[in-house]
Amino acid sequence: MLYILGIIAGLVLPIQTSVNTNLKNHVGGSPYLASMLSFSVGTIVLLIATILSGQSLFFSPQLFLNQPIWIWFGGLLGVIGLTTNIIIFPYLGAVQTVIMPITGQILMGMLIDSFGLFSAPFHAFTLLRLIGIVVLIAGILMVVLQKNDSSGNSERSKLPWQILGIIAGMFQASQAPINGHLGVVLHSSIHASFISFLIGVIILIIIAGITGKGYPGITKGFGKGNPWWIWLGGALGTIYVLTNAALSPVIGAGTTVVLTLLGNLVGSVQVDKFGLLGSPKKAVGIRQYTGLVIMIIGVAVIKLF
Repeated sequence: MLYILGIIAGLVLPIQTSVNTNLKNHVGGSPYLASMLSFSVGTIVLLIATILSGQSLFFSPQLFLNQPIWIWFGGLLGVIGLTTNIIIFPYLGAVQTVIMPITGQILMGMLIDSFGLFSAPFHAFTLLRLIGIVVLIAGILMVVLQKNDSSGNSERSKLPWQILGIIAGMFQASQAPINGHLGVVLHSSIHASFISFLIGVIILIIIAGITGKGYPGITKGFGKGNPWWIWLGGALGTIYVLTNAALSPVIGAGTTVVLTLLGNLVGSVQVDKFGLLGSPKKAVGIRQYTGLVIMIIGVAVIKLF
């Protein structure tokens, strides 16, 4: 049952990205405003969860003196990851919007493990892990490389967005151990997630206020005829965060990553293939499916052995 829960948690992410992209389209096209609204909903959900768990919403000011400053960066990195996904989704589709950040997460995760960054446990870089990375990259190439026109413009036009997705994934990979360390310090992963989301909201309020048309676009999201589900992105994000936090100590972080990845890929394929939630349909062929399976094998080798 826990394994199924991990896959379901993974299904949430591509749906969340599609929902947030629709929210962006309904609030004047600003990805920052859409991210702010999504983070706000998520913060409210986590606020309620923190209160229900019996945790105090406050913490000792001594944390600012006794702990490294990077424990407060999780919200910023989450902002970068979420906003980047909203930006690249229209250019890459659901599948690649999942795959490119995953690539960045795996690569940065290897660096974090190999050097024990952000107080994470040290894991030596082994030959088996190298093989896993090679297998992972092979699967990624099978999925993302498509037939070009005679000038090759198709892939060249996607390359900047693919690179941006990888960079965003590296930030997201850094967010996990940072929030994990904050959770240890606060003795609550829920409280740590709330603090992370709250910091993200504050950052996005500032960014949204100084870019584009600012806050007035929010009213457009409440316009008549707008689908109600465009406001669910933040809640979906908290489901993913809290499920991962709950599963990792029970079934292991590596198994949790593999299960959520499986859910990510299955969900993204469905979004692309059927154009769910107003997303444009994109063909998914046998080569792409094979590449997805190879990717899962690569990640399993990296995370489980």
